[in-house]
Amino acid sequence: MIDKFEIKGLWFLPQNKNDKVTGILSFDPINGSYLELIGSLDENEMFHTSQEKCFIILGTSVDSEAITLYNCYFSSRQRRTLRNEETGPISERYYVNFILKGYHFENEESIKFNTISSSLQNFDEWVNISGFQNDSEINIENSYCINYVRPKDIEFDLHTDHRGKFTFLVSRPNVYSQKNEYIIQETWLELNSKNEKSLKEIRELLTRFQNFLILGIYKSVFPNKVILYNDSIQNDFGRAGKYRKPIEFYQATRKRRNEKEKQSFEMLFNYTQIKADFPKIIKNWFEKYNKLSPAFNLLFDQFYNGAIFNENTFLNLAQSAETLHSRLYNHTKMPKNDYKKMKQHILEVLPIEYHNWMKEQLNFGNHLDLSQRLTELTEKYSNEVINKAIPDKSEFVQQVKNLRNYYTHYSESLEKKIIPEKDLLFLSERLKMLLVSGFLFEIGMSKEMSNKLFKNANQNLFRHLTP
Repeated sequence: MIDKFEIKGLWFLPQNKNDKVTGILSFDPINGSYLELIGSLDENEMFHTSQEKCFIILGTSVDSEAITLYNCYFSSRQRRTLRNEETGPISERYYVNFILKGYHFENEESIKFNTISSSLQNFDEWVNISGFQNDSEINIENSYCINYVRPKDIEFDLHTDHRGKFTFLVSRPNVYSQKNEYIIQETWLELNSKNEKSLKEIRELLTRFQNFLILGIYKSVFPNKVILYNDSIQNDFGRAGKYRKPIEFYQATRKRRNEKEKQSFEMLFNYTQIKADFPKIIKNWFEKYNKLSPAFNLLFDQFYNGAIFNENTFLNLAQSAETLHSRLYNHTKMPKNDYKKMKQHILEVLPIEYHNWMKEQLNFGNHLDLSQRLTELTEKYSNEVINKAIPDKSEFVQQVKNLRNYYTHYSESLEKKIIPEKDLLFLSERLKMLLVSGFLFEIGMSKEMSNKLFKNANQNLFRHLTP
């Protein structure tokens, strides 16, 4: 999904298979996909104003590949006439959200999959396993040797009826060459579901794993390639057997950035560092994702937004911390029965004309405020590196609270609490550290392991925050 391409072919609607139109499909990983047609998919004018929500266009390329364009939208339709000239053909343009190359899906209900397989940015470096071996025994003069043994696949459970696998694909020249010899290892992630899932659901599985990688790599992660499989859609190779048909998936994303890849030592953690606990950690991650996704998503947006920073970045991180605490530790300031008795007593001694106003004040009076939640989070999730980055926890909590209140309400009384943008950025980075530490703790990483990983990564990731 990282390279631009064009596909020439014939295009048609599932309900009008005999009316095929010549056109070109263009894919750009940043700016999106468009289908340009010479002719019309449907001459009925009502067709362009009453499209279904998930409009499907099918195609056959000049290379005989079956293509499904899913979630398409009509963009424009033109027919130009010049004076004293023959009227030209109609041209149409459609925006395409998803490209599925390899099969014709005729309706939304049939777009189901059991497996999503992907190579991801920095995934090889994060897994940190190579089949290349240095052979120190070879010392023959002018002798060079490529010594490679393909690593074994790594399988693990995700949650009920779902499994994952790291697999190592190997490529080498198909024909003998006098000039070069090479082996390329590429690590792929495979996520499997026992039951068929919609395109949205199977993509969500990949997104969940992507976001877990962000915690380790400590920067945004995007797919390089995505292959989908449905157990019932197979290629028949005769005596060689039947095999699941690979369906290539393409989708553009404006947030994508093809940055320089990190090395494993530049990350917060890689797979080999957490190998012993990985099965437990990744299973907890998937099982807790739905409950904690509101807090997760607010944090991961900051990684996907990259270098973009403003007060909304800070507000989202503060909200993530508040949401995380409320989802996991939503206790009250005092026992509920005691608070109920206190409310009754206050209303008994208060003139009745003030009861409605007082009830509104007391409705949320027993809920923890942001400063109380942050205080508990700093006590629970801090480690040696975070202690250096946030030496005064009380000052940190008060500063986050005041600035959250100011940028939410823009109260004049809090203007004196404003800090320079650089300081707000560093405050946000410290809050981000705390959240990442908290997420790792909640999915089963021990405090000892987390502390060790943060210390190892301090030089590359947190040096600017830990004087």
